[in-house]
Amino acid sequence: MSHFAPITLRAIDSDNKLLFEYVVAFRMGISARQVLEEAFVLAQTSTAPDPFIFTLEFFGYSEAAQFPGFLGYEIESIGTFANNEQFFWDLLIDGVPSTSGADTTYPNPGSTVLWQYTPVSNVQAVVNKRAVIIQSRRSARS
Repeated sequence: MSHFAPITLRAIDSDNKLLFEYVVAFRMGISARQVLEEAFVLAQTSTAPDPFIFTLEFFGYSEAAQFPGFLGYEIESIGTFANNEQFFWDLLIDGVPSTSGADTTYPNPGSTVLWQYTPVSNVQAVVNKRAVIIQSRRSARS
């Protein structure tokens, strides 16, 4: 068993309503995606085999000058809230927007991993170049 502080996982909607909260044991090298997956497994019961539903999408690489490099996996939906032209799932670690994907963001012991359903109009204010590139790729796919 880990002697490190566990990781708290939360998801909130655009009205700041808590959709779920789970605690996952910290281990070296655990990614934000793995935290979400482990919370899913830990919350499963025979009466609730799907404690929450989420989808991932792989964005590979970006050759855009604003953010060249690996984009990785992004959460595309949690429950009934899907990324669209108005909202997207933003990943925050300890209140700070992540500059990397769910599979390449590594929370520290005791961190809070937050998936926040965020208005697309706020992405510019966040000054997260990676999020801008991801959103433009999403728009091009629809």
